[in-house]
Amino acid sequence: MKRITVAAGRAPYDVLVGTGVLERGELKACLGAGTSGIVVSSRRVMDLHRARLQAALTGAGFSPRQILLLADGEAAKTSAQWEKAMSAMAKAKLDRSSFVIAFGGGSIGDAAGFAAATYMRGIRFVQIPTTLLSMVDSSVGGKTGINLNEGKNLVGSFHQPSLVLADLTLLKTLSRRERQSGVYEILKAAFLRSSSLLALLERTSGLRRASDADLERAIAASIAIKARVVEGDERETGDRVLLNLGHTVGHALEAATAYRAFTHGEGVGYGMEFAVDLSEEMGLLKETVAKRMRRAIMQVGPKTPLPEKLIAQIKTATLSDKKRDGERLKEILLRGVGRPLIHTLNANAFSRLTEAWLVSRIRRRSA
Repeated sequence: MKRITVAAGRAPYDVLVGTGVLERGELKACLGAGTSGIVVSSRRVMDLHRARLQAALTGAGFSPRQILLLADGEAAKTSAQWEKAMSAMAKAKLDRSSFVIAFGGGSIGDAAGFAAATYMRGIRFVQIPTTLLSMVDSSVGGKTGINLNEGKNLVGSFHQPSLVLADLTLLKTLSRRERQSGVYEILKAAFLRSSSLLALLERTSGLRRASDADLERAIAASIAIKARVVEGDERETGDRVLLNLGHTVGHALEAATAYRAFTHGEGVGYGMEFAVDLSEEMGLLKETVAKRMRRAIMQVGPKTPLPEKLIAQIKTATLSDKKRDGERLKEILLRGVGRPLIHTLNANAFSRLTEAWLVSRIRRRSA
């Protein structure tokens, strides 16, 4: 078991990574005796893990007033689902000492966290991520939010959890595609900060041949990288924007396909390819390093093919990115492993670069 302490927000909190961390005493210590609260999850997650969650909550002496089931996936992150959560919390008579327990993937964590951030101007919440992606990405750092038709995560709040429990046993039910989605985010952390993590990913073929110890080490390393960045810039006014490597193009792919065609990780995988190609084209990245990075991305596994008929929509979606500042847009490029660069571009110029790259990438696939 590995413990990472995140010193961000009003109080530090722990992230526990390992097999069986749900049964440790940290959950009981965090919730405390006699605390009220609700669990926010989805039907699919509860069908898979209900018994495990109930045993953990019983062991912690916590009886939720309701288990609220939101929609699966990005459909959980709508204003209608947020209103449903608000109503459930009010009917359960939660107060400012209550807890929300987010039990699910990244979308459930984002939605439940945003509900906790906005109910009574903020109550406490615990993240129990059930996917690899949510363990290494959304459960840590305090970003919560919902989507609009115009773009992803355009409504949200910074609201740090009180505890994160990343129990590796919960990953055993993941599909290959869901697991790959999380590995792309681990690879992003390696590109940003860690040659040793990149070497682990290469040695295990993108964690496809990883032992349990390798998996625990990779998850903990990725979380630690994010934790250190967040501690220095909780509200993304500086270096935290580096964590958006691959996300401008990735979010555009998701939005242009109504969040149905690509997993978040696949979008980030394509976005990292774009960043590597652009970095090499601009002379920032040596050819040998660019080849290594592209090979590492490909090792993770096959991604959903890019939709040629939606190139125009993807191009337009880049202009709605929440990181846009007027006519400027920040894209994260690379000068090497552990050497990211915040590069500011004209938003329209970036949109045209994206279109050209998409056409080129599709042609390479067809050749």
